[in-house]
Amino acid sequence: MSARAQKPEEMTEHTSTLGLRFVALPSIPTMIATHETRVSDWQAFLASSKHEWSYKPHFEQTGEHPVVGVTLQDARAFCGWLTEKDRAEGKINASQSYRLPTVNEWDAAVGLIRARKQDLSVEEKLQDERIFPWGAAWPPPAKAANLAEAEIPGYEDGFVHTAPVGQFTATPEGIHDLGGNVWEWCWDAEVSAEQTGVLRGGSWAYFRPECLTSAYFYAVPADMRMPTIGFRCVFEDRQRTAVLLVRINEERAKQRAQQRKQIMGGDVAKEELEAMKKKLAGAAESSNLPDPASLKPVVKDQRFQNTLGMEFIPLAGSAGLMGMTETRVQDYEAWLKDSGRTWEKKPPFLLGATHAAVGLSWDDATAFCEWLTLKDRAAKLIPEGARYRLPTDLEWSLAVGLKDEPGTDPAQRSGTATALHFPWSAEGVFPPQPLSTNLDASRIPGYSDTFSYTSPVLNESANALGIHGLSGNAAEWCADVWPGSPDERVLRGGSWLSYDRAQLLSSYRQHAPKDTPNAGFGFRVFLDLGSP
Repeated sequence: MSARAQKPEEMTEHTSTLGLRFVALPSIPTMIATHETRVSDWQAFLASSKHEWSYKPHFEQTGEHPVVGVTLQDARAFCGWLTEKDRAEGKINASQSYRLPTVNEWDAAVGLIRARKQDLSVEEKLQDERIFPWGAAWPPPAKAANLAEAEIPGYEDGFVHTAPVGQFTATPEGIHDLGGNVWEWCWDAEVSAEQTGVLRGGSWAYFRPECLTSAYFYAVPADMRMPTIGFRCVFEDRQRTAVLLVRINEERAKQRAQQRKQIMGGDVAKEELEAMKKKLAGAAESSNLPDPASLKPVVKDQRFQNTLGMEFIPLAGSAGLMGMTETRVQDYEAWLKDSGRTWEKKPPFLLGATHAAVGLSWDDATAFCEWLTLKDRAAKLIPEGARYRLPTDLEWSLAVGLKDEPGTDPAQRSGTATALHFPWSAEGVFPPQPLSTNLDASRIPGYSDTFSYTSPVLNESANALGIHGLSGNAAEWCADVWPGSPDERVLRGGSWLSYDRAQLLSSYRQHAPKDTPNAGFGFRVFLDLGSP
C-alpha cells in the first residue's frame, strides 16, 4: 500500500531548488527560511534573469555569506524569480510562492510573544520590548550573533564584517541569524507603500542594545542600498494558509473564551459569547472605517473619501470622479451585512479585507452602487443629484489614458485604438516590469509576481492620474451593454487570470452575461455628480 499523500497543512518544512530550507512556526501559516539569502543564491538569480544589479561591498564574501546591498525591490524581484523557477521545475505548484516576510511573520520567527499570543499582559508587553533574539542577556552570550564586537565590551564573534550563514546559535525552530549579520527586509503589501520598507534584526555593524532588541524595527526608503542590508524569504502555500488560518483563529477564540471564563469565575453562557463576538467584530469593522468627523462633502475636481474609506479621483472629460481602486472585500462585505445578503459565489481562495472583491456579477455590482448612493446621501457627503454607478466604457478609457478612440460602441473600439497601449506602458512595453501588477505570471515569459490569486488593491502602482489596478487583479464590469447582446455587459482590464498579450491591451474589451459571477470579475465605482 502506498504512503498517504501529505496534506499541505501537514507540511512542516520545505526546501527550494536552491537549497533554501524553510521551517514552520506555531503561530503563522507560512514557513520561513532558516537562514538569510546567500551570495550564491543571488548569483544564480542574476545569471538567469535580466535584473540589473552591480553592487559590490568593500569586503570579501564567499557564496555562503548573506548577499548585501539589495533594495526592497531587488529582494522582491528575487522572490518572484524563485517562485517562477521552482514552478517551472515542478518543485512547487501554482498555489505556492516565495515572498518577503511581513512584520508579523518576522515577529513570530524571532519569538515575540505578541505574534504567538492574544491579549498580552503588561509584563509580557514589557518582555517583548526588552528581549533580544538570543534572550535577555547583555552583553550577548558566546555564539549569539554577528555584531560590531569591538564596540561591545566582553563580547567577541570572530567576524569583522558578514559571516557565512548559520554560524550562530539557532532558535528552537532552527532559524539562524535573526539577530545581527545583516538587516532583513520585511514588507506588508496591504499596509505599505512601495516607497518604504522595514528592516529587522540588526547587522554586523550594530552594537547599541536598543537597536538590537527583537521588537526593534527600522523604517527606511525602499531604495536604500547598504553593505549591512540583506533579506530572507518565506514560503507560502495558499491551501495550507487557508486551513491553518482557520485553526489559528479557532485557537485564539478558545484562548479568549478561557480568559473570559477566568475573569468571570466560571463558564460563560453561549449567548454571551455570541454577543461578545458580534461586539468584537463590530469594533474590528469600525476600526477600518474613516472617522466620520474627518469626512467632507464631495467637491467637483477634488479628491474625495466616502463613508467606507473608498477614495475617488477627479476624471477630466467626465461627469464625476473615478474610484481610485477596485472595490475591496471589506467594502463589498459591508453591503452584504447591511443588506442581509450572502456572498453566494465567493471564491474558495483566501481573500483579505483589502483585496479586490471578485466572484461578482454585474447585477451584484450595480446593487452595491445603489446601496452606497443611499448611504452617502444620508451621510450628507453627496448631493441628491449625485449617484454611484459603474463607469461607462468611455470613462474607463479616460482613466487608463485612452482618448478619442475610433468606433461608436465598445465592440468597434475593442483592440483597434492605439494598439500598442498597455495600462502600464503607452509605448507598448510587454511584458510589464516584474511585480508591477497581478497577472497569471506562470504563463507570461519574463514576468513574475508574488500573488497566486487576487492581491491588495494598492499592490499595483498608480498611473499618472493616481488610479490603481487598471492592468490586472480583477477584470472590471462597466455600465455598457455589449452590442447585439442585451443580456451581456462590458468588462475592462486584465485580472489575476490574464496572460495573453492582445487581451491585456488597454483597448481590449471582454463581455459576459450580466448575471454571471466569475472568480476574475470585480468592479470599481464611479461617482456621477450629475448636471452642475
